[in-house]
Amino acid sequence: MQFYEKLTFIMNLTQISNRELAQAIHVDPSVISRFRNGKRGIPRNREPLRNMAYFFALRCGGEYQRRALSEMAGVKRIITAKKDQLSEFLFHWLCGDTDEVDRFLKTFESLTIEGIASDAAVDSSNISHKGNFVYYGNEGKRAAVRAAHQHLLAQKEPGTIYILADETDDWLMEDYGFTSNMQSELLACLQRGFQICHIIPSIYSSDQMLESLTRWIPLYMTGRVSAYFYPHIRDRLYRHSIIMVPDQIALASHSMAGRRSSYATMLTTDSRLVQATEAEFQDYLSLCLPMLNTYSEPQKLFQCFMRFLSPHGFRIQKLSSLSAVTAPIELILDSIEQRKDSETKRLGRLYLQEMKRLEQDQNQYNLIDIVQLPTADQIRAGTVPITATCGSIGTLYYTPKTYAQHLKKIIRILETHEDYHFVPLEGQNDTESSLMVKGNHRALLVHNSKPFTVFEISQPEIVALYREYLLRLAEKVGYTGIHRFKIKSRLRELIRELEGQ
Repeated sequence: MQFYEKLTFIMNLTQISNRELAQAIHVDPSVISRFRNGKRGIPRNREPLRNMAYFFALRCGGEYQRRALSEMAGVKRIITAKKDQLSEFLFHWLCGDTDEVDRFLKTFESLTIEGIASDAAVDSSNISHKGNFVYYGNEGKRAAVRAAHQHLLAQKEPGTIYILADETDDWLMEDYGFTSNMQSELLACLQRGFQICHIIPSIYSSDQMLESLTRWIPLYMTGRVSAYFYPHIRDRLYRHSIIMVPDQIALASHSMAGRRSSYATMLTTDSRLVQATEAEFQDYLSLCLPMLNTYSEPQKLFQCFMRFLSPHGFRIQKLSSLSAVTAPIELILDSIEQRKDSETKRLGRLYLQEMKRLEQDQNQYNLIDIVQLPTADQIRAGTVPITATCGSIGTLYYTPKTYAQHLKKIIRILETHEDYHFVPLEGQNDTESSLMVKGNHRALLVHNSKPFTVFEISQPEIVALYREYLLRLAEKVGYTGIHRFKIKSRLRELIRELEGQ
């Protein structure tokens, strides 16, 4: 769809007139008219589009509107369920950004625990012990899940919640309020001391992967969820779901591929039936592998990054600032000196030792660095972060001198290591998140906004999806042949600007 077609569609969907939209984004109504008749394309200044997206998100509150928008834009309805995520999506949709991974990364930073209410109300009439209940259809399944969550929230002693949901998600997407409440109730369980063991469903498409991450990342951020995946091809005909806590309660349902509803959902507190359901889950879990690890504490973050930087295999990464692996030693020393916390200083010294050791390995720079390159004015303003200092320990920022030093180190690496490539991204930085991929087996997804969290992903399909996205981005910009020469010239030009030459 062209920009004018998208704009006409969303205006008709929300029943907004040219004048109302013009007033909302502070332009003349004639501007909206030219947008709609195709006489004016996407404006170079994207700020009016961001205001426009926010305005439309506020007016897409109905289920019909969200469903129509998701079908027209070709995205899952989970993207349209919350106003902040919908606003971000509408902005990139109107701008013409269609890459699935790119769209995910641009909404990734807005995913947070803080936006989810955790004061889930507990229904005192929780289900009785030794009870067996059967629910039918999608509405019945939602009722069973609500009852199970209420039962868990009423328990005095927390346990581990086992979750396997391999059936179609229509039962979730049909009721947006239920989807949001379910996430809040699970978060409330985690905050009361529960753990979750989650077996992710078999992945059939890239949008399914990213939708699942979008839904689960706020829960993964708590650090109380262990995620696993089944590594082999499996029968796609039969699907099943299990939600249970050992010795307390079990929910189970089964269906066939292509069917949009379960046949029936069983909810039980009968001890023998709960034990049988747990045995089924554990047998499946024994065939699975860890899907991701979550890190937020400095010591664990340090260990995670050191494993990733160990020079065994090709790496490609997209960062919001210059890579830590290319940082000059003097920059690392200066960053350590600025720290006051003894533990942070200790980790900094360990990092310095590791970087000195890694510098001796020629494979250390088997890397494609895709980096947002700021302007000299942004660097002088002190707004460009030093990547190695981002996170829970507090971010430090480049000065013109230290940024020029780092650029000079990058040029030296480009001139001495053919396997190292630097890909500068010009223009406004759309996201603060970072994505790092190592070979075909590991990816780090870095959530830079609060809470600072690193997701270490080992699910092969997700890693491959991220790797291909980064390679396409690098190839689009260009980094070999004449591009390599031009990139070095661009870096030297920025160094001269910073040094006032």
